[in-house]
Amino acid sequence: MRVVVLGAAGGVGRHAVRLAAERGHTVVAVARGAGTSGDAATRLTGDVRDGDLLTRAVEGADAVLWCVGVTRTSGGDVGRTAVPRLVAAMTTAGVRRFVGVSGAGADVPGDRKTGSARFISALTHRLARDLVEDKEGEYAVLAASSLDWTQVRPPRLVDRPGTGRTRLTDTAPGLRAAPVPKADVAAAMLDLAAGREWLSAAPFLVADGAR
Repeated sequence: MRVVVLGAAGGVGRHAVRLAAERGHTVVAVARGAGTSGDAATRLTGDVRDGDLLTRAVEGADAVLWCVGVTRTSGGDVGRTAVPRLVAAMTTAGVRRFVGVSGAGADVPGDRKTGSARFISALTHRLARDLVEDKEGEYAVLAASSLDWTQVRPPRLVDRPGTGRTRLTDTAPGLRAAPVPKADVAAAMLDLAAGREWLSAAPFLVADGAR
């Protein structure tokens, strides 16, 4: 596959670039700075809100991985601004498969969250409002699109070696959910990009055996 990784210099994005190359995919890595991985066949530097950059990035792609999140320098609406332009670029180019990373604290229509999961969402909305609201805005754009999209929602992320032991579920993780290594998030996104599971859905990604 030809896989485009947006946010390729970030925590999940770096792993996505590396793992995609290890799996034999052709990788287009897109990031704002010079930190894109040497594993990429093509490296593009620029702001993901740049429609021309997105058009160049997705040309000839089989799947797009959205690993972009709100940071101290990105602005609080990076996803809500960029994803509509990305959807337009993908639609024009005939690229359908989109897999993005969100978070367990984000709420989407149809969620059935337990009391502890609702507490986590409320706390996340209070402490990381820009990030959560941006991810919820991304979901709204994707849900209104014709793409074959999936938005993965892990709980807290950690910089640890990947375990290969995660699963996707529609049950929200609670307070005792184990953190998920960023490498495992990237691996799950690549698995999804290669198939057609969880289309038009935002499943939670949890450590295998977690409740």
